[in-house]
Amino acid sequence: MVSKLIDFAIALSTAVVVLLALTACTEQVDEYPVIHANGEELHGSWADSSVLIAVFKGVPFAEPPIADMRWRAPAPNRPRSGPQNAREFAMACMQTPIMTAWYADVAKAFGAGPEVAANPHGVNEDCLYLNLWSPRLDSAARLPVLVWVHGGSNKGGWSYEPNYLGAKLAEKGVIVVTIAYRLGAFGFFSHPALDNDGSQPVANFGLLDIEHAIRWVRDNVDSFGGDPSNITLIGESAGAGNISDLLMSRMGEEPLYHRAILQSSASGLRSRRTLEEEQLLGGHLAESIGLEGTVTASHLRGVSAESLLTKSMTALPGHYFDAVIDHRTMQRSPLDTLRHAKSTKMEVLIGTNADEWLMYIDEKASLVDLEKIIAQNAAEQASSLASEVGQEADVRRAIDRVETAVNILCPSRYLAARITELGGRGWVYYFSRQRPGPGGGKLGAYHGTEIPYVFDTHDDWLPVDDTDRRLTEAVMDYWVQFARSGDPNSTKLPEWPVYSGQSPVVMELGDRIGVRKPNDARLCELLGPK
Repeated sequence: MVSKLIDFAIALSTAVVVLLALTACTEQVDEYPVIHANGEELHGSWADSSVLIAVFKGVPFAEPPIADMRWRAPAPNRPRSGPQNAREFAMACMQTPIMTAWYADVAKAFGAGPEVAANPHGVNEDCLYLNLWSPRLDSAARLPVLVWVHGGSNKGGWSYEPNYLGAKLAEKGVIVVTIAYRLGAFGFFSHPALDNDGSQPVANFGLLDIEHAIRWVRDNVDSFGGDPSNITLIGESAGAGNISDLLMSRMGEEPLYHRAILQSSASGLRSRRTLEEEQLLGGHLAESIGLEGTVTASHLRGVSAESLLTKSMTALPGHYFDAVIDHRTMQRSPLDTLRHAKSTKMEVLIGTNADEWLMYIDEKASLVDLEKIIAQNAAEQASSLASEVGQEADVRRAIDRVETAVNILCPSRYLAARITELGGRGWVYYFSRQRPGPGGGKLGAYHGTEIPYVFDTHDDWLPVDDTDRRLTEAVMDYWVQFARSGDPNSTKLPEWPVYSGQSPVVMELGDRIGVRKPNDARLCELLGPK
């Protein structure tokens, strides 16, 4: 009996200690984080994570680009009075379900149904908002800042897709910001009627949105614990291409940011449409909407957002919305800028996945399709290219190698080598990890596959094993170390050499983590920028 009483007393005292500890923790942590930034009082929330992470969602960084503000450069948002709810994500920018369909296709390959596909919280022209995750709300913390620019072919995607949630990455001691920007005909469009008083840009609005968001981060991130003098831009696919365009268009100027991580950059560096060419397309779109005669800017801005979205998809099928040479926000093509540059202090970490194009190639593709792609990209090198990729047992793999080399791999390596040559530093990775199981066998290291490793946001329907977990830690540590110092190297990871034309070695991130010679170097000799 005495023994039972003693056991009861010990159990009771233990429970009291735990209760007091929990009470103390509750007293130390506010119900929700509150920050004053940009003249506003923002009420955020705490992320569901193992470390206390404050998250602020749906924070406006510009005035809504609606009505007379459509197709104008973003304007600073006017501070709202009183406490502001920053606990809900905003609507995404106007777009079709292109990215939801992408998630559904990937999920299908891994045996999941379309119901798991991601969806935004609606779409709207009023969409210029950002989200921020912070592990330490102290202006003295001076943490490095990562600003994520999403992909989606500049016509889809949103800042809070499941793979972009920043809590796990913020646990590594960085501020994570994810931003929106205008897409499709709302962000990459022009028309002769858009004179904008002759003093403002009449094109590249999506690119201007990204730059405006970075400026907001620079001016306000210290309130969240960030260091405004240590901002790294990070993006994937079209997002990485837009960052690359910003880097090139502002080369030689005092930057708003200090380095960039470019994942599967879709920039390509190649020639761009001129403003005049863009405005011809804009005229075609206006005609398809039903605007005839003398079209004014007011007529264009009076078209409903829904009609504009629908008509832009049908009138410009297959069109890639992209920044154009307007001699204001972009003076020349990115490739020409690199060729003429004299020096730079840029630091860039850039890379490619092993099978970027494979998921987009028709399963019925034939040798005829391969020959057409080779002819389109390098007709004079057709024989050498066919010899280089012709040994592939699956013609889709051969097509994938050519498309990946032309559009992503070779331009990325050229960019890194040129930046190093100009006095900056470039690091190159090759992401080769294929998910276990039939889905991985079907898709390979597909376009976008590296993103969950960067954010540690592997979807429940994606197979994950110990190799994936180890690779996640390595990728996050490399990325965060680069954001801290401009160099991805640390003592606990394999050494990652700077990439140059004289020493072209890349870091393989896959089943093995270590340096290797560049794959498909011969293809880049035949297809890459010169």
